[in-house]
Amino acid sequence: MTITHHASDDLLLSYAAGKLSPAPALVLQSHLAMSRDSNKRLAQFEKLGGALLDEQPMTDVSPDLFERMLGKLAGPSSAEPISVRHDHRGLDMGVDIPAPLSERKIGKWKWVAPGMRFAKVEVPEDPSYNVVLLRIGAGKALPKHGHTGTELTLVLKGAFSDENGRYGRGDLEEEDDDGDHQPRVEMDGECICLAAIEGQMIPHGWIARMIQPFVGI
Repeated sequence: MTITHHASDDLLLSYAAGKLSPAPALVLQSHLAMSRDSNKRLAQFEKLGGALLDEQPMTDVSPDLFERMLGKLAGPSSAEPISVRHDHRGLDMGVDIPAPLSERKIGKWKWVAPGMRFAKVEVPEDPSYNVVLLRIGAGKALPKHGHTGTELTLVLKGAFSDENGRYGRGDLEEEDDDGDHQPRVEMDGECICLAAIEGQMIPHGWIARMIQPFVGI
């Protein structure tokens, strides 16, 4: 597997700073499970962040800080739920699912159009995003569309090309609300992608507008 489209520095910095919300973080974490390059750069950013914190001047804290922290630890836990691996064999994807994705509930494949299906990935803590698996047949193209927000797309199987280049297994595409694109799958096999879509897609053309209500994104 040769990855040519790694996570951008801005995306990794946002994640390292804890500013990336759960839905795009899930896509990025799945990419990190496949990309050594992105992992190395993330480690560098985290190390840099730690060094910057060490350089900050000491400051006074309230005398009861320690007691308040103990009180929070003794109260109801606010930690994230324990990771659970789900059985996704029913998806019949033909490739291994990255560990971060395997911990999420995924719905059944739903028909959208000939050669096109999708499955919802549950990320209830981040309602501003729709997270889906897209399964597109060989040679098929998604309708041309834009976005009201950001879109992160990770290729899990196969490859597609659009206005920004070619994306194969492990590649990550980052889209914002400035651009339109039309992914087209290569002829030698289907393509399965994980996508986190902020807000709504902006479809171009009557076919795309007909499909959108069924997909719900």
